[in-house]
Amino acid sequence: MRRAAVAGALIFLISAYLILLVLDPLVVKRLGHEDGPIESLGAIFFLLAASGFAVLAIQSAADQRMLQGISVRRTLAFASLAILLAVCCGEEISWGQRIFGWRTPEFFSNHNAQNETNLHNIQAVHQWNADGSEKGFVGKLVNMNRLFSVFWLAFFVILPLSAARSVRVRRWVTRIGLPVPPLWAGALFLASYGLYKILASLYAGTARAHTLDEFKEMSYAAIYAMVAVSCLIDRTLGPRATRD
Repeated sequence: MRRAAVAGALIFLISAYLILLVLDPLVVKRLGHEDGPIESLGAIFFLLAASGFAVLAIQSAADQRMLQGISVRRTLAFASLAILLAVCCGEEISWGQRIFGWRTPEFFSNHNAQNETNLHNIQAVHQWNADGSEKGFVGKLVNMNRLFSVFWLAFFVILPLSAARSVRVRRWVTRIGLPVPPLWAGALFLASYGLYKILASLYAGTARAHTLDEFKEMSYAAIYAMVAVSCLIDRTLGPRATRD
């Protein structure tokens, strides 16, 4: 079942990217605008993922079978993921600013590149300078999208691969109570990132490239939600129940 779900997700991912290339430009622009269908769906996936990891944190806290404090550390790990993804949900919709119609506070009005109530578009951590030019190498190092990509690369790709190849890494991960994400999650992240980079380079500077970027972010949120659901199923039914 799990293999079929992952294969289906990969097929959908590839198909969706290709569909965004052939749709009418006006339709693509509507899909990718602020609080449009793609961004809203991304926020929903982030909320689902945050809720799933919050449930896992609560279940871990109540688990008395774990020894040597692993339960406490794993609870903190799940809770940290839940908080991070809840913040991502809030940031994705500018904490409901356009939904509830409040004015942008003065601080964000002065420092936010898009005049929104969110942190990821603060000029200091934005990809672009105030004059519209792209920042250099050093400036991009503190870009929020770059930092988010570094996180998923480390947690969903490097960590699982290292744990799969090294007994020492597996022991260390077990000792600190860190959950190891499934390898398929890292593969989906890499597939989405790779497809985006290839296709966006072909449409650089266009509305289609912006929508592709929004879809990439939405796909990340969907993968987080899939991982949370997978962890919940494993905890409820056992890892073998959905492996095949």
